[in-house]
Amino acid sequence: MPVACRLLRTATLAAVLAAAVVGCHRGGAGAPDVSSTPSQSTGDDAAPQESSTGAQRIALDADSRRRLGIELAPVASTDLEARAAGTAVVLDSAALAAQLADLDAARADADAARDSYVRLERLYRDGGNASRQARDAARAQSAAATAHLAAAAARARLEWGTRLVDGADAAAAMLRDGILRGQITLARAEFPERLPADAARMQYQLLDSGAADPGTVTFVEPSHAPVQSIQGTGVLIAISSTSATPSLLRPGERQSVIAATASGSTRPVVPAQAAVADGGQLWCYVARADAAFERVLLDADGQVDAGFPANGVLAAGDLVVVRGAPILLSLERGSAPGSAADD
Repeated sequence: MPVACRLLRTATLAAVLAAAVVGCHRGGAGAPDVSSTPSQSTGDDAAPQESSTGAQRIALDADSRRRLGIELAPVASTDLEARAAGTAVVLDSAALAAQLADLDAARADADAARDSYVRLERLYRDGGNASRQARDAARAQSAAATAHLAAAAARARLEWGTRLVDGADAAAAMLRDGILRGQITLARAEFPERLPADAARMQYQLLDSGAADPGTVTFVEPSHAPVQSIQGTGVLIAISSTSATPSLLRPGERQSVIAATASGSTRPVVPAQAAVADGGQLWCYVARADAAFERVLLDADGQVDAGFPANGVLAAGDLVVVRGAPILLSLERGSAPGSAADD
């Protein structure tokens, strides 16, 4: 499910929650103190107001913040810039294991058939107990087994890449073993257009999954499997689990993925948990020094490093709401602040 759709659903549920919280406390001493300034919470001044920059602001006293479960987290920074967006499909490690087993069997058959042919050829030439007919049959069987092996290897390389199929170095063996053990998840990422830089030099990040840290996604090799777009690009990526528990990604699952490059300069990035959807755009609430929360527009198309850029409005270290942002939006929209003004 796209990130914006999930955030919109969260905002709707939060509106109901905010109305319920205020309804429970309406007229009582426990009603949230909601105002445009931290010192006023009743009468006509209870409605949220705009800041000098035009941004929406809303203030809650400390008790109301605690009751509503508002949690804050600092804005991070990144030097990465998203250059392409695509979809990654999780591949089935059991299918890889089966295909590698079939390939090993085909390789063993080809070796046995070749050895049989070599032995009969030697006996025939030395005048031993080998007829021309037996030698020719062994040669034909060896050629057929070799062709079968070549076809099986080509299919395996097309599906899984040459590194997993043919790689004999320690890194390839470790990667293959990790996938077969379930410690590493293999996925094929497909982008609708050609990547703007060398695929091996780009960094790849999943956007939809909380089961994998974006920093654990690594490039394996270009994928030669067919892609949907004529100009599209496919790459194989490995997703490593950062904990002792296995990845929650399942075969066939589709994940939004980006390919990013270093931009040469850092910029602030807001945690994805802080984003809230409203009016077809993504916003976050930042805590200001006067105890008010200010709503800030995010760059919904620039998601990177598990967050969204705020395009010059925020700085690294600013505190944003990572739990309770939909509730603040509901209060700002008037779902709740009437509890103080109406009384």
